[in-house]
Amino acid sequence: MQAQSIRTIWRTVAAHRFQVMSAVVLGWSIYYTVTLAVVHTTGPELYGVMTAVLATVAASSNLVLLRSPRIRVIATGAVIVLWTVVVLGGIAGTIAHLVGPLPGHGPIDLRPRPIAAPLVFTLLGSIGAAALFFGQRARMRGASASERE
Repeated sequence: MQAQSIRTIWRTVAAHRFQVMSAVVLGWSIYYTVTLAVVHTTGPELYGVMTAVLATVAASSNLVLLRSPRIRVIATGAVIVLWTVVVLGGIAGTIAHLVGPLPGHGPIDLRPRPIAAPLVFTLLGSIGAAALFFGQRARMRGASASERE
């Protein structure tokens, strides 16, 4: 009896893996939004907060689109574009951490900047876009298979 329930749980998780991935990305995006909103408070640092907010919006949209009974191609494309902006924001943040503050760009914060830290948004954006793309693709395949039967 126990092995049967474990297999059932495993099948359920496997069937909803893209939603689980999106939920994990949403959790991390909310975490970074709150954390960066407290730490990044001046000048160009606000771009990090904005990237975290965009990641949170995109992850929420992932869950809505993956749970929707209809496949919305235009909305899916728009959210993938939003994930692309998040990915590019992570790369731009890494460059900004590497270069440091430029004169004339607002108040200068002298705290150390971890160079690779913004790449978390590149990772979150890549995972979020992949979850949405492959989740919608699996739903389309499932819909076409049920139409054939």
